[in-house]
Amino acid sequence: MKSCSIQAVILLLLASLFSGCTTMSSYNELASRHYDYTSGEKQATLDEWHGLISELENVIRMDAESASADEAQYAIGSCWVWCIKAGDSEAPQRAIAAFRRLIYTYPDSEYLPQAHYWIARCYTLIGDSARAAHHYQIVTNRYAGTDLAAEALLELGRTYAQHGYKTRAETLYVEIVESAAKKEIVSTASKELKELKTPQNPKTIPDKPPSQTKVEPKLEPPTSDPETLTPGSLTREFGLTAKTIVIDAGHGGKDPGGGRGNLIEKPIVLSLSKKIGSILTAKGYTVLLTRETDRFIPLKERTAFATRHKADLFLSIHANASENPKVNGIETYYLDVTSTDKNAEIIAARENANSGYSIQELETLLKGLIVESKSEDSRRLAAHVQQELVAATGAADRGVKHARFVVLIGTSVPSILVETGFITNSTEGKKLISDTYQQKVAAAIVQGIEKFLRSTEQISQNNDDQQDKYLATTER
Repeated sequence: MKSCSIQAVILLLLASLFSGCTTMSSYNELASRHYDYTSGEKQATLDEWHGLISELENVIRMDAESASADEAQYAIGSCWVWCIKAGDSEAPQRAIAAFRRLIYTYPDSEYLPQAHYWIARCYTLIGDSARAAHHYQIVTNRYAGTDLAAEALLELGRTYAQHGYKTRAETLYVEIVESAAKKEIVSTASKELKELKTPQNPKTIPDKPPSQTKVEPKLEPPTSDPETLTPGSLTREFGLTAKTIVIDAGHGGKDPGGGRGNLIEKPIVLSLSKKIGSILTAKGYTVLLTRETDRFIPLKERTAFATRHKADLFLSIHANASENPKVNGIETYYLDVTSTDKNAEIIAARENANSGYSIQELETLLKGLIVESKSEDSRRLAAHVQQELVAATGAADRGVKHARFVVLIGTSVPSILVETGFITNSTEGKKLISDTYQQKVAAAIVQGIEKFLRSTEQISQNNDDQQDKYLATTER
């Protein structure tokens, strides 16, 4: 009996090993065929593309956890994109589904940037510019500095241009020209920027389907025109025209920020900032972080970063500190020449350390502050964020205050500094390092931002309505 059991185990092991070898052998053969098709060494028919897709799906079904499963899933999406050129009308949606399966099934795959990029290209082909923009923004934000991010930025610029957002498109084209490493992308962006400034805009045509090779034929666009999208629908659905938001994680590098025992501010606010950025990005906003690692950035360079990237909103995220361990609660600041109270001055002094400004520079900036800053808008933004934070966390409401924070000086857009709680308070400190609590704080800040944006749009609409009434009266 014992001998039979041992034999059974050996047979199972051999069967498992044989199955694994067969799966790997099958995939290697399919990968070779995929290369032949995508490199142009063999001209594949639509039936051959469909056959390759079916065989790749069988490989994944046999072992969805194998080391090459995500690569096989990416190859399936790639095949569907090539099927578009071969005339398959269902291929764009099939490609989107395949790439989405890759993203959600294999979240650590190295092919995620390409998956988001080609999802966006497929949405562009079927005329869904809003969803296309959302995935282009994911590529440009999460994989900034890569050639693929530059290509996504180019496509995003084309999307804006196509729907009449000329200023936003020009901003993206200029960014490509100034920062992209690939000469071909820079050349294309320069040409399209020049054409954008003339009466006739360039026609945007997505060109290449994905493969793992350098030689790829062009992918033709659909014959029908894309669905017309109004500016309102773009803003409402995915924030395409809404805002570029800069999130500043306070401190970093040699500047640890506040602390108590093993708790220090800089990693907490970085984690919070990333969570805020992820939520905003998922909602379709363009989000940039002043720092994504533990590095030191002088305060004036953080403001310069926001200005350079033409931010529409600027939020600096911090955790508070006090010599009194009993002090707790959340407070949100906006910039003003005069401080609200003595405590605000103390907090501002602490946060202004290592500002990078000379006294003369600071005085010059403060003199022009009232004219240049959006103080009232910043106050409204602070009020919305503070209200949502207190409601979501149940923390003590320390209110909306104003003070002379250097990190907020020099911006001409709504800007706030959020003190998310006291790291020196034992109860609040423990909460601030909790992933669940951080997610709650991040979601509340995003809710505050969106309430501010909606209220701003309503104010703008009311002003337009009043102007229309005035013009109607004067024209009678």
